[in-house]
Amino acid sequence: MFLTRRFFLLFGLLLLASTFYLPRRYGLTLPQPIGPQLDDYIQRRYRNTVNELQPDLVLVGDSVLELGVNQDQLAELTGKKVYKIGLFGSASAEWYLIIKNQLLEADHSPDAVLIFFRDSILTAPAYRVAGKYLLRVDELSTPEDTLLLQKAYINAMNPLEKWADRYLPLYISRLRLRETLDFYLRYSLPRLTGCDIECTDNATLQVFQDNNIDEKLLVDAVATAESYLYAPQRLDFAGQVGKSFLPDMIQMARENDVTLILVRTRNLFYPDAPSEPLALRRYIRDFKAYAAENGVTVLDFAHDERLTPDLFYDPLHLTEDGARVFTSLLAEALIPHLKK
Repeated sequence: MFLTRRFFLLFGLLLLASTFYLPRRYGLTLPQPIGPQLDDYIQRRYRNTVNELQPDLVLVGDSVLELGVNQDQLAELTGKKVYKIGLFGSASAEWYLIIKNQLLEADHSPDAVLIFFRDSILTAPAYRVAGKYLLRVDELSTPEDTLLLQKAYINAMNPLEKWADRYLPLYISRLRLRETLDFYLRYSLPRLTGCDIECTDNATLQVFQDNNIDEKLLVDAVATAESYLYAPQRLDFAGQVGKSFLPDMIQMARENDVTLILVRTRNLFYPDAPSEPLALRRYIRDFKAYAAENGVTVLDFAHDERLTPDLFYDPLHLTEDGARVFTSLLAEALIPHLKK
């Protein structure tokens, strides 16, 4: 009982001290707007590349796209100029921003945009938008992207989180405090041995590169991250689609006369229909019906047996040989849907 009282006393003192100190330290004015504070800077490298290359096809996705599709091979097979934007760890929020603030703001308009997705990721707007991903989201957006804030952040918050995000400095400053703590934990001890920041970063990369980590641990880590997409709530297509960026991406493409093609990729967690949970099968059925109603083509490779397990180096990513095979299959399926 004594320890419990002592804990709450110390916590209360910390909360009180932080309420006075943190607003001065970080220039906070209470109440704060709900959600992350996006700055005015927006990087334009994708927009600039589109203007320079003037591609017919733009491919958007995450590492599955980056490692799984050979850009030059696809261009040769289709006879089209191809530009691939594969951002490791990205998800639907970044894809929405790339279409809205990069592709459709460019002077050149591609004939088609292909979005590479797996299972429920296109209707999971809060997936991979926090922590290190927030920095990239911020680079692709501006404070005027209120739809992004609402769908990716605010809708996922409960009433207590919304209150704390407006009035509680310790909660508002949590990311800055974590970055500061991480910096000192990461670099203080190595500095005593003469290893500066660059030295520490290089050593960390060498120690924790993928080929130094047990393969099973990597697979388990991927599975844990992916489990978010298969929670019952995420597999309720009708309940999720209106909250997602999918309707907005479809509308933007239609208004700008750009063909939108959705490409479902294969993974080894659920390589065939019998292995899929019933809820996922229902989700994909409803997803395809929705796409058809909106005139959007879906190319589904999730159960394509030509993408054999030996062509994957983990449950999601293809090897170089796998990328060549998949690119050929993609071109074959894609050609009938392209403008002549």
